[in-house]
Amino acid sequence: MRHLTDEVLDVAIVGTGPRGISVFERIAANLRAEPEPPRVRIWLIDAVELGAGRIWRTDQEASFLMNTVVGEISMFSGISDGEPCRPGAGLSFHQWLPTQPDPALSGLGHDDYAPRYAYGRYLRYVYDSVVRDMSELGEVVEVVGKVTSLRENGDSYTLQVTTSDDEFTVTADAVVVTTGHALAELSERQNELAQFAREHPELHYLSGDSAADLELSSIAPRTAVGVVGLGLSFYDILMSFTVGRGGKFKESVDGAMFYVPSGNEPRVVAGSRSGLPIHSRGRNQKAVTGRTAPKFLTSAAVGRLRERNVAHRGSPTLDFDQDVLPLLQAEINYVYYTTQARTQHGPERAEAVAAELLVLGPELASWREVALRHGLDDVEPVDLDQLSRPLHAKRFDSGAGLVAEVRRILLADIAEAAQGNVDSALKAALDAIRDSREVLRHAVDFGGLTPRSHRADFLGRFVSRTSLLFTGPPLERTAQFLALIDAGVLDLVGPDVVHGCDAEQGRFFMESPAVEGSRRHCDVLIDSRIPTADLLRNTDPLMRQLVDERLAVGFVHRDADDVFETGALHITPAERRVIAADGRPHRAVYALGIPTERVCWFTQIGNGRPGVHTSFSRDADVIALSVLRRAKSNAFH
Repeated sequence: MRHLTDEVLDVAIVGTGPRGISVFERIAANLRAEPEPPRVRIWLIDAVELGAGRIWRTDQEASFLMNTVVGEISMFSGISDGEPCRPGAGLSFHQWLPTQPDPALSGLGHDDYAPRYAYGRYLRYVYDSVVRDMSELGEVVEVVGKVTSLRENGDSYTLQVTTSDDEFTVTADAVVVTTGHALAELSERQNELAQFAREHPELHYLSGDSAADLELSSIAPRTAVGVVGLGLSFYDILMSFTVGRGGKFKESVDGAMFYVPSGNEPRVVAGSRSGLPIHSRGRNQKAVTGRTAPKFLTSAAVGRLRERNVAHRGSPTLDFDQDVLPLLQAEINYVYYTTQARTQHGPERAEAVAAELLVLGPELASWREVALRHGLDDVEPVDLDQLSRPLHAKRFDSGAGLVAEVRRILLADIAEAAQGNVDSALKAALDAIRDSREVLRHAVDFGGLTPRSHRADFLGRFVSRTSLLFTGPPLERTAQFLALIDAGVLDLVGPDVVHGCDAEQGRFFMESPAVEGSRRHCDVLIDSRIPTADLLRNTDPLMRQLVDERLAVGFVHRDADDVFETGALHITPAERRVIAADGRPHRAVYALGIPTERVCWFTQIGNGRPGVHTSFSRDADVIALSVLRRAKSNAFH
């Protein structure tokens, strides 16, 4: 192969989870496409497991599940063409699974949910495929170690790397930071809880990490364990305490799920702001490309809103509640009304309702007449606030009353999820939020909203509430939740949970102001909520050094009325280059994923989609092309 130059472009990728692999794959794919590619040496550095990272490492418990169906996942930026897998074309997760000797994996179907360790293995497969292919294109250096510092050195960068038995420096012409979730410093409140545990050696306080990294195995059977937060991490913790300790979920003759304890379980009490676990995902009925095309919240509509705001307010920034949310609510309810029409009266009625709603536009107040005219008398617009907080303002005189209401809500949720994300009007409508994420990013990312609206309206209310409605686990998890309550393994505190230290009892407590007599004492307290990425609280030595030496800075969103310190790594919109404290973008230091959350939204996505060019692969390609342009311009030496 003829090379453009004899000089070698050194590229360091720090973090080899999904985002790091995606950049690596796109660099290799772009090199493949060049008739005279530059000479490249790629340093792949990960502190935990090369090709999987920490979150997707391959030694996790089998009961920890993904929350994306198998058929919607691929890490190759192009579909398989029947030829050997290579950068730009390879097997999707669904195509790879049947090649595995493990029957628990090879039998998974398109709409099933795989264990997290299985995805870690798939990531390793993609990673290894790209490493092999790079043998013809350049050199790959693999390092299991932690990057502790990154400094400018003339036209290049010097990275300090610490491994289990060595410490050395790497000189790179370009650096891509894709470090994913990092541990955060404890907040003042968390420090109080941790200190209380230190003062009482029989107590334990765990927080700020994934279930796979928490010390759960050391918790003795029958120990009273309090868990704060009822999201996806809560379910991992719950499965570790039950299935992970030999318990079994079974079905009765009438199909009801029940739990058979092993006797090794702790006694779990749990609560959250909503008082309910994250809602089930609707049974998948969509093909990979089956997302609903937006009708109201489109990129063109966002552009028109920006133009209007420039004319009226002198600024293109949007107000989420006034500008964006009405269009999203129209998307949600368009799907809801048309699905109700189809399931109640057939496809022709659904087409008629759809046509009339499109003519009327996104003003929901005018849609009531259409509903009545087409026999949808009982159909009211979807109320996101009510769905996300159904226990709000309710009061219970006992825990039994709370459990009865929770059971009613969750059984209804299971029934809707069982219908599927096409046939259940509610689950189809909520899936419209997921289908609208790309346009929402277009509206929100890189300071697209006013600082006040970004902090209070979008993150403070919309994201914190609606993420419970469309990012959840398979419906089996909700059925298991109820089975564990019936088995006496799980107890509920209630909504607006309060937790703290009871000095008199020498134990932690949890309680809900909405439930009479809800206070529960526990010897282990686990905060299962994954902390928001925050540059100033990030304990990663690389991030600390970059901030301390002003080589990186958090994105501060400001206007004449407000200032929002996002805690996200400040990057350029075009190439994702890291911006220093003096406002200068680095020549060739890039960042992608979790460290940039709140500059960009929903960066925790860890996969592309087979045959669909999503932002996941586009963002990686932007960085890959920018890195390789340095070689073409001979700017790297």
